[in-house]
Amino acid sequence: MKLQLMRSSQKATCLLMIFLLGLLYSCVKHDIRPPKPPNAADESADVVYAWYKFVARLQLRVSPQPVVLLHNRNFGYIGVGLYEAVRPGIKGALSLSSKLYQMPSMPEPQTNKDYSWTATANAALGSMFKQFLTGLSDANKASIDSMENANNNRFRLSISDDAFNRSQSFGRSVATAIYNWSTTDNFNLSSVSGLHRLFFLVPGYLPLPPLPPQWDLFYRTQGLSWRIA
Repeated sequence: MKLQLMRSSQKATCLLMIFLLGLLYSCVKHDIRPPKPPNAADESADVVYAWYKFVARLQLRVSPQPVVLLHNRNFGYIGVGLYEAVRPGIKGALSLSSKLYQMPSMPEPQTNKDYSWTATANAALGSMFKQFLTGLSDANKASIDSMENANNNRFRLSISDDAFNRSQSFGRSVATAIYNWSTTDNFNLSSVSGLHRLFFLVPGYLPLPPLPPQWDLFYRTQGLSWRIA
């Protein structure tokens, strides 16, 4: 009888201890951290390579072929736009808006929200290629849309609709900001008509007739000068 009482007492003591420990744990203030933002380094860059290969094939069939200087300028803007579209997903990455001449502040993603940086890059590139590439026919533009949509259909299989829509919207907002910035450089082929004679460009040694004031200022700040080839 005494043995049964002792066992019952031990069980009661154990249950009481478990109850008290649970009560104490529930009273502890837990450190609730915001979710870690997605990292672009964890995502594949295959979509970017696919886009550039696609555009290279597309441009081979354009007639007349794009003016080289204009083409280089446009792809420069596209490259900056691609970086800005995925920059928030790169740890420690800073916007180029503080580094490049008269570049405005770029759009920023919502905090503590899921993004697919692959989908963001896809939306930005699809938009910028249509805005910057010259000599595109309606069929070419339709091909660009088809490329973007095919990628989107694949992305939707692995991310939520909300995350996809946020990513697409952010990519397109960056593309628009980059294009709007590009319209402020006053570049046009008639203002630099002698540039077809450009032979080579190296720091401190560049070529040709008098530049428009805004271009002359840019090249001087980059340590460059003009020389007729």
